[in-house]
Amino acid sequence: MKRYLIVGFVIFFSIYNIKAARVTTNLDIARLYLDSDVVLICDAYKIDTVFLNHHQSSINDSLRLTYDMIREIYYIDIDSFINPPKVQDDLIDSILSQDFTINCSKSQHNESLVYGVNFSGDTIGVDTIGIITMSGVDYSDNSYFRLQKKKKHLVILSLQKNGYVIDYETEISDWILELIAEVEEKGQAYFNRAR
Repeated sequence: MKRYLIVGFVIFFSIYNIKAARVTTNLDIARLYLDSDVVLICDAYKIDTVFLNHHQSSINDSLRLTYDMIREIYYIDIDSFINPPKVQDDLIDSILSQDFTINCSKSQHNESLVYGVNFSGDTIGVDTIGIITMSGVDYSDNSYFRLQKKKKHLVILSLQKNGYVIDYETEISDWILELIAEVEEKGQAYFNRAR
């Protein structure tokens, strides 16, 4: 039984780490750009962190997963628009990170049977639960974009019900400007050339 649990953990973490390690390619950026609602160059300053919910779930009979979902809000100072908002009067002064997890932990409940005596003096089995917490499990770093102060960012945004959400960001540099210019010029034909 113990061997099956260990194998299960290894498979779970391997699958997760493969997802987390996925690299964003130029084709991914091109798709995000073409599907975007707004693309801009800006400075960003984090102004708030919004707590969304606390999640608890059972992965199997003995393993429980807990984590908090949060979102960060950034005030932005816009340098220029590469792809402006559809509504020209749409004032953008803040943007949101994607929802991401923090304080992630897994705990394993080990059941053991302890014998005790009831009020009648009869011997009975009493279930007790020992909890082992596996700390240090944190997979939030790859699930959202954190904007740093005092750096110019190129940010690709989508408009969602809460506001403009970051789909992609990178520190401004020649390679990203050249890529965006090429995608803007070629449109969907960029994908035919890139293959």
